[in-house]
Amino acid sequence: MQTFTWNESLSTGVPSIDAQHKELIATFNDLSASIEQGKGGSAIKKLLVFLKYYAEWHFDHEEKCAAKHQCAIAETNAAAHAKFIQIFTDLQTKYRESDASEEVARQAHAALSDWLVSHIMKIDKQIGACVRAANA
Repeated sequence: MQTFTWNESLSTGVPSIDAQHKELIATFNDLSASIEQGKGGSAIKKLLVFLKYYAEWHFDHEEKCAAKHQCAIAETNAAAHAKFIQIFTDLQTKYRESDASEEVARQAHAALSDWLVSHIMKIDKQIGACVRAANA
């Protein structure tokens, strides 16, 4: 299973956002380990609960930060957050209907992996650049 190691290529340069991303990566890596141990079905519930609160807390923080600094990418970021919430709402439904299957754990792992690569590297880094420029 794929895991991520935090390094500077993932850094936005905004300490509060980076700290929150590190927490997301740790949770993702926990899911990877659980799936490898054949315990993904039981680990997925914890992940989905975490993601519900993480999305509310982190996305709100990130969107306020982008708005405050008038980042050009702010609307794109908010739309990506809405898409993320929909993906994981759908996974919560599948989880409830599947009786905590390993397949749902694998689907969540794949979706979160795609998110980490595409969102942090393509959108969040732009927010970081915007915030750093505004604070320079």
